[in-house]
Amino acid sequence: MGVKELNNHLFIKSQKLLKEIEEKKDIFIFTNSTVDGLICGSIIFKSIFNNFGSATLRCFTEKIESSIDEIFNEKHDFYIFTDFSSKIIDRIKTVFDKNAFLFISADSILKSENNLTYENILNPWLFNVDGQKEINCAGLAYFLIKNFDRKSNDIAYLPIISALSKDQDIGEDKSLIGLNNEILQSILKLNAIEQRKRLDISEVETMPITNVLENNMNHYIKEITWNKKTSLKIIKESQIQISTIDGNIRLFKDMDEKEFTKLYESIIKFLQENSKLNDSKIVKELLFGFSYILNNEEDEGYLKNAKTFVKVIELCISEQKNALALSICLGDRSGEIINQIHEIITKYNNLIKKTSSHLFAEKWRFYDDRETIFINGEGVIEPKNVDSFIIFLEKSISFADRLICLRILDSEEYYRLIITKSKFSNFDLTNIKEKIKKKLDEKEEIEKENIKIIDKDKLEIKISTSNLEDFLSNIKKIIINEKVS
Repeated sequence: MGVKELNNHLFIKSQKLLKEIEEKKDIFIFTNSTVDGLICGSIIFKSIFNNFGSATLRCFTEKIESSIDEIFNEKHDFYIFTDFSSKIIDRIKTVFDKNAFLFISADSILKSENNLTYENILNPWLFNVDGQKEINCAGLAYFLIKNFDRKSNDIAYLPIISALSKDQDIGEDKSLIGLNNEILQSILKLNAIEQRKRLDISEVETMPITNVLENNMNHYIKEITWNKKTSLKIIKESQIQISTIDGNIRLFKDMDEKEFTKLYESIIKFLQENSKLNDSKIVKELLFGFSYILNNEEDEGYLKNAKTFVKVIELCISEQKNALALSICLGDRSGEIINQIHEIITKYNNLIKKTSSHLFAEKWRFYDDRETIFINGEGVIEPKNVDSFIIFLEKSISFADRLICLRILDSEEYYRLIITKSKFSNFDLTNIKEKIKKKLDEKEEIEKENIKIIDKDKLEIKISTSNLEDFLSNIKKIIINEKVS
């Protein structure tokens, strides 16, 4: 089993979908509230209309398990599910007719001996293709509709957006691998995307070089971001050409690979002399590599850079503006859409800057021992903004190797402590959870259900306000003793 067998399966399912389209069946696309789920649904939705079919798309923001019966009762002819956990497949099979649905997922799934179980499932793992590294749901959807949609090239860039949203740029210099790379190579030939090796430090291609480091929020650097004087000093010491012959400041998009290398070296030199940077390799891995530029987007817009495109869709989803995200993926670039994109990015960036500046300015709120950071966000970070702020910290240069411990006031009765293992952090979060549970069980301070693993890299704990100080003392001891040697 491999790519050949996967392609054969995709072709068979594409002919089934095409038949549903040609027979004017009522097709219902149900997407998960993820970038990949929404883009996957968008690709199929657009293709159906390209071929004069009928479809409805809905993005679901809650657990799907509780809504399967409700979906079934809507009585559509054909259902497509995108980027939901494969754990719900058995439930879907018991509710929907085997010829009335298509389930597209890319999470790991174990194949049983009964091949009929997977007849209406598109999942790369069933064909020994790695759905974590080599392909995603949007990529599967693209290969699916490519078999019959003559306009598939118009949306060929969307699987690349999905790949970046799932951090699948894991090849050398942040390149794509496997089927993701196959899609990329076909788009490069169409000149729809440009692949450039450079620093990932600007959301906008037309930003003046002199403003780039100061406004770098892609990978925040504590000593540089929002520090105009230091930023200009680093740029000057890199000895890159700042102005054109006419005296105008050059733009970010005008820099070549050699200039980006010089700027990178200047950043490294500054950090080694002025920061708590543990390993300069982290800087290169986060900052330097391939960027993917969408040639058909406006230079000054936030959709030009594929990674900023991801950010726009993520923000739309987090603010439950799914209709806006769908419009963007379907190619709507009207003035109203562009204004909404600018508004949502500006609002987020201002929020992160305001929050960070407040926390970092009050030193009693922020403790960093170069392995762990403890942040007191009480009165500064609202519960609804916690996830956005943690993601910002995780992507930063300054904290990418730290265990992040953030506490906020969740309600009048409870605090919430969020412990997050960033990409280069050297901690075992599972062990930390077990030791915290053991300690709290001894003191009977907290109910077990108030400690939960959000995912493999994030743990959340609710603790009553009356037990906070003793609780935090115990947590710090556990974390300090838990560092993996």
